[in-house]
Amino acid sequence: MKKILLSILAIALMTTACNKKEKEICFSILGDSFTSYAGTVDPNTNHIWEPFVDIGVTSPDMMWFNQIALNTGWTLEKNNSFSGSHITNNHDYTDGDYYKTVSYLNRMDNLGTPDVIFVFGGTNDIYHRVPVGDYVYSDWSEEQLCYLRPAMAYMYQNMKRQYPKAKIYFMLDMELCISDQTIDDEFRQAYIESIHKISRHYNIECIDIYGIKKSQWHPNAKGQDTIAQQVMETLMIDFDIDNANGL
Repeated sequence: MKKILLSILAIALMTTACNKKEKEICFSILGDSFTSYAGTVDPNTNHIWEPFVDIGVTSPDMMWFNQIALNTGWTLEKNNSFSGSHITNNHDYTDGDYYKTVSYLNRMDNLGTPDVIFVFGGTNDIYHRVPVGDYVYSDWSEEQLCYLRPAMAYMYQNMKRQYPKAKIYFMLDMELCISDQTIDDEFRQAYIESIHKISRHYNIECIDIYGIKKSQWHPNAKGQDTIAQQVMETLMIDFDIDNANGL
């Protein structure tokens, strides 16, 4: 009887080990219009950016995140993207009070239980000239959360607390609003440098993305491919996975 019990225990332990080894990796997204394709957002009441089809992204499978899922075998758990949303709670523009309620800071606690989180944003903040503010890493006031640097720090600290086992990436468009000639390069660089510095402070990896082809200010079909390729380059290193589909 003792031998039988030991055998059953051994089988149970082996099964548990196998289940852990084969655990499916799930990822979630916290984003804005760049990732708000129809039928992919959760909650489904989030605003989407409707013209994706008009710029050549005719299927959700063409979106960078579904290319990542196909190439890695990972599962998209939640795409909490809201078109037009800021990282910050800044509301100093038309309809600002509304968009304050759907900022990244107010949606970051609704990402499920992912193993990996991609935060893709900053475009609407710079487009609406949200000031960078000061570097503040604790005891944030409501006013400070209307500025990029304090808001980024607040977001990271709370996300790391809520998702302690998740690997968090910030996806950074290195040509933020570059087509907008009213945004000078000094302001753009202040955004990029701020995001890099705060990400390093919280040991969060930035995926710097270059050369995103856009139409109507949004990643078109070629742009989606470019994003997927550059994200995969990072994931191949960090997770020791193959680029099976040649992205």
